[in-house]
Amino acid sequence: MYISPMSFKKIVLSVAVCTLLVSAYIVQRGDTLWDLSAEYLKDPFAWQDLWQANQHIENPHLIFPGDSLCIPGQAPCPQPGGAAASGAAATAVGEDGQVVASGSVAGGEGAASGPGFRRHEPPKMFNAYYQRLMPIVEPASSKGSTRGWYHVFSEEPSRPVNHFLEHEVLLGFGRRAFPNLKAGDLADIWSNDKIRVPNSAGSFDEYYMRRLAAVAKITAVGDSLSRATIVQSLNLLPIETARARPQVPVETIDLKSFTPVNRVRVEDMSRVLVVLDKSLVASLYSYVLIDKGKGQNYEPGAAVAFWDLDKRDVTLPPRLLGRGIVVYADNGRSTVLIRDIYNASRRIDAGTPVSLTHLPVK
Repeated sequence: MYISPMSFKKIVLSVAVCTLLVSAYIVQRGDTLWDLSAEYLKDPFAWQDLWQANQHIENPHLIFPGDSLCIPGQAPCPQPGGAAASGAAATAVGEDGQVVASGSVAGGEGAASGPGFRRHEPPKMFNAYYQRLMPIVEPASSKGSTRGWYHVFSEEPSRPVNHFLEHEVLLGFGRRAFPNLKAGDLADIWSNDKIRVPNSAGSFDEYYMRRLAAVAKITAVGDSLSRATIVQSLNLLPIETARARPQVPVETIDLKSFTPVNRVRVEDMSRVLVVLDKSLVASLYSYVLIDKGKGQNYEPGAAVAFWDLDKRDVTLPPRLLGRGIVVYADNGRSTVLIRDIYNASRRIDAGTPVSLTHLPVK
């Protein structure tokens, strides 16, 4: 039987298309790239990887039932070529008529499953880096708020207030405080500012906000002082208010996967207390302090969403402003790193509602 070259090309193309469809995931009603990456890549923040592997998706906000997606894994995918953009989320109204926010939507029947899909390793390097840069907030009224923090003195009084690389400083600790301290050890130097944080009584409490500003290498150790040279500069460093301490290892967040939180009532959401940024304006990779912590499942590694509520009509579903990850939590408060911002015209600010979308599996 004779097959023309044109017919042969059509047959090959049909086989290729069928093979691609067999290895593809078919989008179900309610799917988002955020949720699919949480399910198949085990990291919702990896939705950009999923988008880049599917170049036919022009807008990551818009994927439609019946569309085919290539899940990065054993099946060959198109070469990544997209740029990062914002994700999407769903909102809903509960059976009792209360507005709820859905942080994750189920993939639906027919979702692809089984072995062969790539499993993302926990973002250990990401967590270590941003955990080290995380601001430390401590009550100014607490006796322990100054314990473990030491003054920094300028070796060169004629130098400007803000010190940079290769400048020498004196650190207010030596062998008496740290018997094993030696030349070559590293010390962290922190900027030290006072901020006011709203409390439940409707007034404000004073806190110290410390941000990592520089890393110094100790060159000589005395009984009560150490001499050091700044080897890494991260922020402006006013010596008069700076505080220092020997560098300690960071206990990184080690995650295996996430468990989605499908629905959260608006009245159960957390709120942003203060933006932990010197500009007081939240931006990408800024930190914010929220009013819930481990006691309400806001654990380090948990993913959250920031929402915009229209107070003129509480029945309107909230609009998604951005997403973040909890990098520190105590029983009543958490520090959240903003990972995505979706609309520059609507700011994340004090009072912005925050909901859990994924709980960490450690």
